[in-house]
Formats: sequence, C-alpha cells, structure tokens
Amino acid sequence: MANPEHVAALRADVDEWNGWRSENPDLVPDLAAAELHAADLVLADLSHAVLRNADLTLADLKGADLRSADLRGANFVGARLIGTELNGADLRGADLRTAEDLTAEQLSETIGDESTLLPEEMPRPLRWTTESGAR
Repeated sequence: MANPEHVAALRADVDEWNGWRSENPDLVPDLAAAELHAADLVLADLSHAVLRNADLTLADLKGADLRSADLRGANFVGARLIGTELNGADLRGADLRTAEDLTAEQLSETIGDESTLLPEEMPRPLRWTTESGAR
C-alpha cells in the first residue's frame, strides 16, 4: 500500500512535491495502489516512483516525468498523457486502452508485455517482444 504522506503531498501541491523530490533525490516515492483518480499531476516528478496498481483514471499527467517508474498494473483509463516522459517505465499489466494523447514514441523505451493493454490502433513496441523475456 502507498505511503499516505506521499499521496497527500502529491495531491496537495505538485510544485511543492517537485521541490521535495529535488531535495530528496534518493528517496523512492511509494504510491503503490494509490487512489489518484482525476488528480492534477501536470508536470509532476514521478520518476522512479512506485505506482504499481495505482488508480490514475482521468488523471492529468501532461508533461509529467514517469521515467523508470514502476507502473505495473496501473489504470490509465482516460488519463491525459500528452508530453509525459515514460522512458524506462515498467508498464506490464497496465491499462492504457483509453489513455489520451499516448504515442508510439512514448512507448518505444518502456517495459511491457502481453498483459499491457494498449489502444486498438497502437502497435506493441518491438522491444516488448524481444526484451520482455530477459526481465
């Protein structure tokens, strides 16, 4: 389960959250299974965060940094992902079927597998089939 203080800080003020992250670069935010439905996370620094099984439905993640985040099983239904950084993010089992503004380029350097749900028209990155067995 998520650290309630981390969830409260993120929901309260993204600018303060980002300041806290820059002051504590080695701390890994624990947002596992966090309820972030419809949260305003524009430009949030969520790099390396644990967001496994988080509810990000309808969240606004415009320009957010999710590089190397653990997003396994996260729900992105209706989430806005324009300009979101996803390099190195683990998306295995995540539901991205109705995520808005998701591009193939954003997915090109992520980790995913057959359990990752993508929009119908979105091709699976080639690296998912060639590297998923090695992880």
